Amino acid sequence: MTERSTVEESRGRDRSIYTRLDVRGVEPKDRFNLIIGTYESLPEGTAMELIVDHDPECMYFTLKATRGDEAFSFEYLEDGPIDWRVRVEKH
Repeated sequence: MTERSTVEESRGRDRSIYTRLDVRGVEPKDRFNLIIGTYESLPEGTAMELIVDHDPECMYFTLKATRGDEAFSFEYLEDGPIDWRVRVEKH
């Protein structure tokens, strides 16, 4: 299977820049590093929209444990059952 992720940079409704990361085409073993690497590359005050084929709660708990509650916000935009989309803002 060929790995495929989609990364786009766009402006939101409030004109803030955000990154959209679609990892549904990426092997599960490679997703974590791609997702966390994308989050780490965000400038403070910007957000990423993550699209996955399972509940990304593991990212929430990883960020909470390693960065703390005040370092980010995590909002579900679509909550399954086939696709999940979350907006993660880096504070």
